Amino acid sequence: MLMTWTYLVAACVPFALILLVMPYRRVPGTSIYIAMLALSAVLSFASLMQYVMPELQTKVLWRNISQISMFIYPVLSLFLALAHSGYERLVRIRPIIYASLVPIVAILLIFTNDYHHLMRASVRIGADGMLDIERTALSSMFISYSSASQVLGIAVLFRTWLTAAGTDRRRLLGLIGAVLIPLVSINVRLANPALAQGIIGALVFSTFPACLLIFWSFYRYQVLHVVPIARNKLFEIMKDGIVVLDTRQRVMDHNASASRLIAKAGGTPGGDWRGLLLGQLIPDADAWSEAHERRIESEVRLRFRRPGSEDIWLEVNVTPLVSGRGDFYGTLSVISDISESKKVEKDLRRRAAIDGLTGLYNRTGFIERAQRHLTLCVENDRPYSLLIMDLDLFKGINDRFGHQNGDLALQTFAEAAQSAVDGNAMFGRIGGEEFAVAVPGAGAKEAERIAERIRAAVMAAEVHADDGRQIRLTVSIGGASTELKPMNGDNLFQLLYGEADRCLYQAKKDGRNRVVFHPND
Repeated sequence: MLMTWTYLVAACVPFALILLVMPYRRVPGTSIYIAMLALSAVLSFASLMQYVMPELQTKVLWRNISQISMFIYPVLSLFLALAHSGYERLVRIRPIIYASLVPIVAILLIFTNDYHHLMRASVRIGADGMLDIERTALSSMFISYSSASQVLGIAVLFRTWLTAAGTDRRRLLGLIGAVLIPLVSINVRLANPALAQGIIGALVFSTFPACLLIFWSFYRYQVLHVVPIARNKLFEIMKDGIVVLDTRQRVMDHNASASRLIAKAGGTPGGDWRGLLLGQLIPDADAWSEAHERRIESEVRLRFRRPGSEDIWLEVNVTPLVSGRGDFYGTLSVISDISESKKVEKDLRRRAAIDGLTGLYNRTGFIERAQRHLTLCVENDRPYSLLIMDLDLFKGINDRFGHQNGDLALQTFAEAAQSAVDGNAMFGRIGGEEFAVAVPGAGAKEAERIAERIRAAVMAAEVHADDGRQIRLTVSIGGASTELKPMNGDNLFQLLYGEADRCLYQAKKDGRNRVVFHPND
């Protein structure tokens, strides 16, 4: 009765351990350990049935079933060693199947031994109720293969142990002991079967102690707890969003930051997205989808326009998930909100094109935009006019009133000139006291009227120096228009600018404070 309970406990405890470690099956090596626990339970239960069943044939059947565990368990212990020695890439279904081919052949030969007697020369019931087996040389060869698997596992763990430190070193030592126990016990049992008799033999000469030692090692050194908890914690606290897609672009996993960022961009509100297609998750994500299909590390930037508010920019770094064999399982995407950096970039570009004193476009910014508008006008057969203006006697203002008041005069001039025209005109400070106005769609007469309004507005502007003295402003303006004499060529803007500049020179020559606007000669 005591022997029966011993085997029963040895069969039930592994199933209890399976329930404990099942939530951590994604931790490297844990699935292998679960399979080893199942095999240990099968071995103990089959040994129990072999012990309690009276008939020889029934005992042989259960003995055969126990051999499934005895031959497969050593192979799994090798892969458990690999998983905990930095060789997770080798712990795959296909390598495990290949390594199990020899044990599978041995198991098939055991179940069919009655037809060929290649594995057992004779079988009889022993005094302890268990079977006494006379093994063949072929059977010993198969057992040697199992032992070699365990020796290799011990060697891999020992090699890793040599370079490990701290708790890792102690954890590996526990695993070495767990692989070593079945190896030693099986070979001792083969050498002296009498040692395996009785309650102590039933426990020691089995895989049950090894499974307990592995569990203790995992629990003592938090193998099952630290890795998944740390990984999940990092997954959740990251400010960047993470989205895992499968091969069909379905969401397999995501974190809270991804929910927040995608909802901010106008995508699906936070919740359980698993099973949703990428196209259902977020609008206008074609670039992201294409990066997924390329199956190489990619970076894409997505812009989402929001009426009445700043645009949202997301940077998505897509990394393919590829197995050690090269199989593509999907992608992991890390999402960052780069809206602020884009806003800063836009502001820097704007500042690079804006004159700091007057708030008008500077020379580079003005010419770039003026040329662009000129090209559009030519393509659409619309007129285009350009005015070049110079604040009269500005050097004298600086000399008489000082540079600070000179800056005030320039600011007042810019404000007065802009107030005299509609929003279609584009102003720029070309340099010093020289300004320009581009008027897309305006013919010569309309441009000349605009120039006169600017001249009048500048004359009417009041500027007072620090000491209260009034600074009188006047402006000379030269103009040119494509309507007066059509121009062609890539340097059309330069031609217009040159013509307007010549007109400005003429206005100054004629006494300043006037507009000169005539066709090209």
